[in-house]
Amino acid sequence: MPNTPTLTIQRTGLLPDTLAGKTAVVTGSGRGIGRETARSFAWLGANVVIAEISLEGMETETIIKEAGGNALYIQTDVSSEESVAALKDRSIMTFGQVDILVNNAALVPFVKVMDMDIPTWDRTMAVNLRGMFLTCKAFLPGMLERGQGTILNFTSLDAMPGLSAYVTTKTGTVGFTQSLAVEVGSQGIRVVGFGPGLVDTPAIRSLAHDLAPEMGITPEEWMKISFNPGYEGIMPADHAGAAAAYLAAVLADEFHGEIVTGSTVLEMAGIISTKQPGAITSPTPERTEQTTEVSQLPDLSQHFQKLIHETEAELNKIPVFLRPIARNGFKNKAGQSIQEWHRTANHLVELAQKIAHEDPGSRENLRAESPKLTGLLQKLTLYYEGVPAETARFTKDTEFLKEVSRIAAERTNFVKTIIDTLGKV
Repeated sequence: MPNTPTLTIQRTGLLPDTLAGKTAVVTGSGRGIGRETARSFAWLGANVVIAEISLEGMETETIIKEAGGNALYIQTDVSSEESVAALKDRSIMTFGQVDILVNNAALVPFVKVMDMDIPTWDRTMAVNLRGMFLTCKAFLPGMLERGQGTILNFTSLDAMPGLSAYVTTKTGTVGFTQSLAVEVGSQGIRVVGFGPGLVDTPAIRSLAHDLAPEMGITPEEWMKISFNPGYEGIMPADHAGAAAAYLAAVLADEFHGEIVTGSTVLEMAGIISTKQPGAITSPTPERTEQTTEVSQLPDLSQHFQKLIHETEAELNKIPVFLRPIARNGFKNKAGQSIQEWHRTANHLVELAQKIAHEDPGSRENLRAESPKLTGLLQKLTLYYEGVPAETARFTKDTEFLKEVSRIAAERTNFVKTIIDTLGKV
């Protein structure tokens, strides 16, 4: 595509003919991420079908054609079986076949459960879930016949207040994507869930006015929060579109059946680094050999109980909007949820007390459980080590970050001490 203003996809090292001869259908591509995804596919040489219910799709077609690409706007209501059938027929009639399907079309109503009417709920389910099902069912036969094809289903990983209908559909998208991947993976079809993150689109800017008050901040402040690794604010739409196209063109085999974030793809493409330059690391206090004996395990385990309580209290201080994100992040990095860590800490106290009382078989029991406990504790150290970098995504207060780093280093050192002690049992 000559004479095109620089797109992020151009910085990935891919050639303009990477997808030459391929056809990509992108639903919901009238604006925002969908439009930028369509533009990125077109730059890679693909024929692009703009499946969009609004006339904004016509503008996307014009933008791509004026840049030298090949695009076709087909007005489509993805929730309608007849409309999707027409989309399929016209796409194939024009381009011969469809190689890539991107399910991006979605409704995002901001309505709390008690205020939501049934038509809004049903329409959201119809567009976001039924639409994905209908498009997959329409284009899969051709892909299966040829033994190749790629499907990207856009999803979201985080719960948010006021977005119950949307989040429900995106949770369903994860299950649908993983199930479909198992069904068709052996036949050459790649199915991937793509969570771009929070992206700078008209819909998100509108949403900021509803969500910011939930956090006690202004919409402008909300837009500056670093929700995505690698970004000080929300992700530009062009970056998200480039990530989707790069994922389909290069990484679909690697992430088949999985859910991958926009930041992950962009880092693999060399566009961003998720390392946080604002994070300050404090040196971990030196740990001398033989610093603890098994006899100290009861005291260590009780202190560990308090540490888990402190960690939960800190998670609960996070604004309501961010709390589910923080808890999911904790679970993913620490190996289990905070509730499960409470149970682990309580169990460790019980085991340590039995050793202190010299109960028969107590050392043998702890020795048997030690590998599992050690593995979990090692994951917990990784969580604490990563806290400074995560905190730096939301604040640039140098003194505060220094204090966070100091506490994180102390906690990491303490958990490693427990690991060492378990090794002496």
